[in-house]
Amino acid sequence: MRIAYKLAYIGTNFHGFQYQPDVRTVEGELFKAFEELGIDVRKANYKSAGRTDAGVHAFGQVIALDLEKPIFPRAINAHLPEDITVWAWAKVPEDFNPRHAKSRIYLYVLFAKDYDISAMRKAAKLLLGTHDFSNFTKKFGEGESCVRTIYNVELRVDKEFLILEIEGNAFTWNMVRCIVTALEEVGSGHRDLKWFESMLNPEKHRERIEPAPPYGLILKDVIYDFEFEVDEYAWKTLQHRIEKTVRFHGTIYKLFSLLTP
Repeated sequence: MRIAYKLAYIGTNFHGFQYQPDVRTVEGELFKAFEELGIDVRKANYKSAGRTDAGVHAFGQVIALDLEKPIFPRAINAHLPEDITVWAWAKVPEDFNPRHAKSRIYLYVLFAKDYDISAMRKAAKLLLGTHDFSNFTKKFGEGESCVRTIYNVELRVDKEFLILEIEGNAFTWNMVRCIVTALEEVGSGHRDLKWFESMLNPEKHRERIEPAPPYGLILKDVIYDFEFEVDEYAWKTLQHRIEKTVRFHGTIYKLFSLLTP
């Protein structure tokens, strides 16, 4: 039978999601966990929904593999480090490939500063629909198609933070982080809406833009035609781990904020 799992991870201490033999990655830890459970991922037709870069987090990453019998998320978590938590699962068709999703949703969080939020929201709305995002990808000018469709985009203010939520059929390498940089350029007044619109027309305007830092980005969810079953014990484990991380980093943030003018 084929089983899909939904997992969360804090990307700070990983060199990305994809397995690399000499550095710590999310897949590397997953492969070790499955090996300890007696599963050879190479023979189990292991697949993932996609990759995240070094430092990028995930809440709804999805993997799938063939198993003789289901292994519950809580059992997998017993073999994983605290910065990775499998929290939901589903039985799926034998030919299921998690890459073939309906959509993906990302969140990016940044400090609000003195941005022109109205201008940033107008720019964000220009992303809706199907565009060539060659100017927003790391593989700038390398010939691969960068045409993607954006279904929904929202920019909201939460106290001292700005939160970008964006949903699309797929995303190119560094695409969301490059979009954030472009929105910051508009919000700070360094660029205008006409420039932002031209960035969506790479046939006429070609420009390389640097991605925003990875630590503000999280893969919120990957959407399919079916629902995952939440493992309640694993869910509580995830909540506890998130709270522990928030307390740790929140305390450091508060300490240093007390010392700055």
